Amino acid sequence: MACTKNKDLGTILYSTTNDASLNIVENLQKNWAWKKKNERLYTFSACGKSECCTGFQAAGFEKSIIEIEPDYKAEFYLYASTHKSEKGTPALTAHFPGNWGSADFGGNPKTLNTAYACKLKQILKLLDIGNKELGLNWEVNAEVDHHGPTPQDGNLPLIFVEIGSTQKEWVNPVAGKIVASAMFKALIRPVEKFEAYIAFGGGHYAPAFGDYILGKKLLDGKEIAISHICPKYRVDELDESVILQAVKKTIEPVEGALIDWKGLSQEQREKIVSILDKEKIKWVRA
Repeated sequence: MACTKNKDLGTILYSTTNDASLNIVENLQKNWAWKKKNERLYTFSACGKSECCTGFQAAGFEKSIIEIEPDYKAEFYLYASTHKSEKGTPALTAHFPGNWGSADFGGNPKTLNTAYACKLKQILKLLDIGNKELGLNWEVNAEVDHHGPTPQDGNLPLIFVEIGSTQKEWVNPVAGKIVASAMFKALIRPVEKFEAYIAFGGGHYAPAFGDYILGKKLLDGKEIAISHICPKYRVDELDESVILQAVKKTIEPVEGALIDWKGLSQEQREKIVSILDKEKIKWVRA
């Protein structure tokens, strides 16, 4: 692998109080030879010389994972995290943090983070591949934008990569290996480029949009990437400014919007369509 000295690369952030974080970082060290530099920092040298390539880092923080704000410059940030759900279904998930409306779990209200849509697609595909290859056979889900943090007014590209949904799964070594592998490969591999869309409607696990991200469903015969996803339960809080923010805070040019037609009420559909039409944003039914 070529030397990456002096390049701002992706970095992994983890919480020293988060069981999934520690599981994932342990697997980075054990299976991909990440070096422990001190109590909170791991590094990986792409060319094999520890004094040369220092761009790949995993930095730990003694705080809740949704409160961590990067203190290291990088092109994008991957958060190694737990995922919790009421049903407790075993799952591997990934999503952009940020708030379409109120900030119920950290971050700033009505503030999205910058979305790297093609990188999220790459990560979820890698999770799906690892899940099948290692026989874990859990659900692999994209989630809607939710919770904090939203550092620098949301102008940093953040992606949460998670093990869910209970203590049993958070410490599962196979799950830790799959997520560590996906995160590591996402750091070192360039992304394949796809047209990007924002999306609206449906539940928390974005049922109408996950297959697009995983490449199992095509739009006009082509694979696409999806950046910000607003669920049905946030649409009533939604306003034009946040929709425009979703377009602006996507690394890739936004081609248009997908609408989960059945996953919204008629009133919600009319609200979203009127804003998209006013702003001349193309939209299609998902």
